[in-house]
Amino acid sequence: MVRSKSALILILLVSEILISQESPNRLDVATSPLNSNSLPDSMRVNLPVENPSEEVDRRKSVLLNGIDSEVATILTELRREKNEKYNDVLKDILQETRNSSIATGIYSLWEETSYKAGLVIAENELVKVVDELAFEPATVKAAMSYLAKLKHFKSQNLLIEIVDNRNSEIATSAVRAIGLMGGAVDAARIKRLLDKLKAEDPFVEEELVAALIVALGDLRYGPAADELIAIVDDASIPAVHRRFACISVGKIGRIEDYEVIERIYYETDDANLRSYALAGLAEFPNRDDITAVLIQALKRDSFWRIRMIAAEKLSESDAPGVRELLRYKIVNDPVKQVRIASVHALGKSSNRRDWNFLIEYFVNSKNPSDIRLASFLALTENRILGTEKAVFSIMDRLWKEDKERFLEFICLEASKIEWAALATVYERMLNHENWVIQVYGIRGIRRNNIVSLMNRINSFDREGIDERVRREVRHGG
Repeated sequence: MVRSKSALILILLVSEILISQESPNRLDVATSPLNSNSLPDSMRVNLPVENPSEEVDRRKSVLLNGIDSEVATILTELRREKNEKYNDVLKDILQETRNSSIATGIYSLWEETSYKAGLVIAENELVKVVDELAFEPATVKAAMSYLAKLKHFKSQNLLIEIVDNRNSEIATSAVRAIGLMGGAVDAARIKRLLDKLKAEDPFVEEELVAALIVALGDLRYGPAADELIAIVDDASIPAVHRRFACISVGKIGRIEDYEVIERIYYETDDANLRSYALAGLAEFPNRDDITAVLIQALKRDSFWRIRMIAAEKLSESDAPGVRELLRYKIVNDPVKQVRIASVHALGKSSNRRDWNFLIEYFVNSKNPSDIRLASFLALTENRILGTEKAVFSIMDRLWKEDKERFLEFICLEASKIEWAALATVYERMLNHENWVIQVYGIRGIRRNNIVSLMNRINSFDREGIDERVRREVRHGG
């Protein structure tokens, strides 16, 4: 113990001597070794100097340096806003993260924003599966969905290979991606889907079989029609398979199959199966008589799902009486889903009278808020003239008092819309005292790249403005 203390004292003495030799005036703070200016140039460390005026992008900083839960929160915000600003940054993050939730969030955002630079990364996820390397199922499934949404046909061959994967969930996701992607697929490869459908036990692999049925219909694969019709007619197999088969048979469109689906629609006691049969009938090409069937279904059928499907399928029809029937259902049908489907169907009309009906319904505060909101979405989706004035009338009424937050919801939906004709609406949103509505206005202006209002946005970065608005101005959130 004594020897250890002596050694420590000796070390301290030597250190003091060395320091005194390098810095005779070592009590002077200005020449202390702690001041880098006193060191030789070869030993000097140049520390970064913070610039107080330099802006820091909060979201980018969190994405690059934050913990996973913080990154996940940012990704949720970006997906909600369909914000593509950070996609390039996320590409690097995706390749380094091992957190499947983060990876899934990134692919979902890329899917929403149609970001193409990540397609090769997603395709490499499929290669891992085919080559039997380690992979994360949730990440692979998200990559498949992204590839399908962006129609990345180069990945079809890999997806076909994955259909036979031992992991049923992965195989099911691959089948769904193939169907969603559509396009030209080699007939021999599609046959593998049909062969798998025939080979799988529908009770053991219910999800996989359902995906195969849907995909074969989406691909319009004629040789699958016999197998699908057999499924439709077999009451002993899972009901979900019969339902999906009705639609796929219609998409394939063999004339001789129409009567089978029609019989199911009129004769079965299963109301859900009837609704899918009706949807299948509407898929058959060149059937003029289907409009009369759909009109009757929307008018009279007691099952709401059948009325809803009928309204959806009538959206492109100009047959006499259809528009009047849709207007009636918007006002009078007892089920919300049917009313909303009728709203969206009427929005496809090219008739000024139908447009005015939707505008008047939207403006009328006596109507249910959810159907009014659906009317607003139909107006904006179809770029209907007069929408801007309709929003202004809502603003005039609810500007000072918005108890049910209806104006706030309208502004939220408007902020997601790519329609520069709403420029004056966005500008007025900036004048509201509610910071949330101001933020929605900023997002709408940026989404539509309304250059004339950019200076107005920048003027919000000043004292007296809510910090959440200022953060939106600086960093997009």
